[in-house]
Amino acid sequence: MDKNLNSKVAVITGASHGLGRSVAIKLAALGAQTALIARRPGPLAKAADTIRASGGEATSYPCDVSNAESVKATAAKIQETFGAVDILINNAGIPAPRRFEETDFADWDAVIGVNLSGVFYLTRALWNCLISAESACVINISGGAGLRGGGSPAYGSSKFGLTGLNYAIAQAGVEHNIRSTILYPGGMDTGWRGAPIGELPRSESMDPDVVADLIAHLVTSPPEFVVNEAVLNPLAYPFM
Repeated sequence: MDKNLNSKVAVITGASHGLGRSVAIKLAALGAQTALIARRPGPLAKAADTIRASGGEATSYPCDVSNAESVKATAAKIQETFGAVDILINNAGIPAPRRFEETDFADWDAVIGVNLSGVFYLTRALWNCLISAESACVINISGGAGLRGGGSPAYGSSKFGLTGLNYAIAQAGVEHNIRSTILYPGGMDTGWRGAPIGELPRSESMDPDVVADLIAHLVTSPPEFVVNEAVLNPLAYPFM
């Protein structure tokens, strides 16, 4: 496998499972030094061990991205260790009650905190590291709710807000050669909301390893252009 990302530093949130773990493994296989972030130290350490067992480089940073002070402390450690950050994958996210009347204030604060504020906190805290890279790339993971909302007020609002935040990051990054892309993936086979993994055919539930391949393609694409946004759906559901 070509080591397209040799000497590059990649920070991935939500890296202990699902898409984040798949992206971390993929980018490490391409030669990147990976910094893995997630709330649960145990699963996060296992993800880092998996990468190192395959010959890749991985450092784990337990962190709650919805906690600004925790993010600042983690960003300071990353900056001290690596200096520049070439790739930032904002993948961490949590679900929410689907119905308006089931959503209480704590639900709202938790989901907005992780899915939206967490993206701003970490991107802002690592901004100087991204500027220090020759050409940095930020990938923000949204979902179908980022395009069409849905019944969940907290989740839909967090993902709609992420679209606006992605545009702001992209605009701020122009003068620093920082590209920012937002992805809207449909159903993925990650156990989201407790759905059994591996039961649905691939035409109905996307393999996170394959979605990770697309993300790797984006971060290794020529820096002369930016893919502003991309919509991904299982083959059986071609439209959002």
